[in-house]
Amino acid sequence: MRSFNSRVFIFKMRRLFELLILTLFFLILFTIGSKWTTSKSKFKPTIDNDTFKYLSPKLNLISSNSFVSQDKSLNLNDDNMITKQLNSKADNLDKYIHLDLKGAPPLADKFYENFFDFIDKIQMGVKGILIEYEDMLPLEGRFVNTTHRLHYTKSDIELIQTSARSHQLEVIPLIQTFGHLEWLLKLEQLQLYRDDLNSPMVITPCLNDTYILLEDLLKQTLDMHPYSNTIHIGCDEVILTNSHPNCREIQMDISQRYVEHVKRVANIVRRIRPAIRILIWDDVIRGDQFLMNEKLLNELKGLVQPVAWNYHPIFDESYVYSPVWNIYSKLFSTTWAASAFKGGLNRYSMQTNATHHALNNRAWLQFLESLSTEKKTSFSAIILTGWSRFDHFMPLCDLLPTAYQSLISSLYAINTGKILPNDYINDCDALMNLIEKDGQLCQSLPGLSIWSGISSLASSLAQIDDRLTFLHTVAPSYNRKHRFVRRYELDSRLNELQILQTDLLTMTQSLHKQFSELYSIDIIDEWFDLYISPTLGRINSTLFEFSSARNQTFWSRRPLI
Repeated sequence: MRSFNSRVFIFKMRRLFELLILTLFFLILFTIGSKWTTSKSKFKPTIDNDTFKYLSPKLNLISSNSFVSQDKSLNLNDDNMITKQLNSKADNLDKYIHLDLKGAPPLADKFYENFFDFIDKIQMGVKGILIEYEDMLPLEGRFVNTTHRLHYTKSDIELIQTSARSHQLEVIPLIQTFGHLEWLLKLEQLQLYRDDLNSPMVITPCLNDTYILLEDLLKQTLDMHPYSNTIHIGCDEVILTNSHPNCREIQMDISQRYVEHVKRVANIVRRIRPAIRILIWDDVIRGDQFLMNEKLLNELKGLVQPVAWNYHPIFDESYVYSPVWNIYSKLFSTTWAASAFKGGLNRYSMQTNATHHALNNRAWLQFLESLSTEKKTSFSAIILTGWSRFDHFMPLCDLLPTAYQSLISSLYAINTGKILPNDYINDCDALMNLIEKDGQLCQSLPGLSIWSGISSLASSLAQIDDRLTFLHTVAPSYNRKHRFVRRYELDSRLNELQILQTDLLTMTQSLHKQFSELYSIDIIDEWFDLYISPTLGRINSTLFEFSSARNQTFWSRRPLI
């Protein structure tokens, strides 16, 4: 009997033990399932240093939608700021802001003193301003009928430099001397200077007259900038064909011809101002034909300093690990970096995507941190480029007032390694608060009302686009053709569209007044035609096309054919 009771006891204990094991197993499954569900619901990919390991060296020239962030894969943390610090700091990099005057040059007496005052007071370590004048200099002699008809006066150029010096800012003039000379070569009287007689992009290096022309241009530029100890001579995106008839006289491959031209221009500059530093964009000399011929690049040693530009938020592996950085550190006394704070994303853009550009600037920090000490120390400065057109023939993009947020966010990213996440902040005070600066600084910013005005306009245009799209679902073309629509709904939607049209016209008048405080009439005309007129045209066309269906009071029996 005792043996039987013992067996029953053991059996019950084993059952109890199995039940406990089974219960523990389900508890573990439940816990894992809960955590998985929670992590799925709360998960947002974070941006850390590894995100920026790769970058493409090419500029993406075409984008599908200039009003939407192109970096949808780059989501930000819930706390609205990436706080992870980079180990390296930008304290050792001189920071320069690039102003591109080939698009929307501001009125000199309305802009520069106020803008330089803001840059000075915000104390974000900006050392100077790189000004790409293109056709805005008051040139004389052979150039008198080549410049912009509303170019700056000599008094304007003096004002720019006086204002800059009063705020301890260096001015570096940028004058293109090889490619991107469309502003000159487009003209009939200068077409024989073209490398390709059918294209006004590149000046031929095969004419002696080319260097007489460039020397005159450079001398006048430097004479107007007596305090500048640095000049940028461009030389980017040079698509050299060697097709000018004179190029046949001396046979030379394209890479050698490029170097010979740069050397000749650099020597011209040195004759005019012997101790000056000469910068060139580096995209051409970064090419394979130069990487495989270091001796060719060696010919530029001591003459120029390369400016390596890259405007992407992620650095491509081929760029990061390119042998060019080892070559630059050996050949050149210093290398400059170039990021973008505007115009580095879309050729057609009404608002600047601040997050994209801030990420680009932060990517530069990550790239520099990845370099060896020798290569890293060869970089001495970074230029935050602010493009207004992709070239002379391209449309206006990213007016400077719409890029204030991007400029400030980009400087903040360089100085701290942090990203301000909001693509479009319309309130300057709120932006200053985010970076722990005094909101009163906003009062110095010229064109502040343009910033807020364009932000409101963008919302209005998006609303109108939504209504126009919806109208075509209310009355598709087939229904309009047969005047077979729900008239009561169509009336309501068209009335709504007409209200939006009236609001847009009112907003346009207000914005026109704001623009006139900073820009000349030609810029206002171009910008409004690019960004407002198409929508007004769509509204008028829609109202006309839908009017016949709107007036219908009786309808046919089906079928409608």
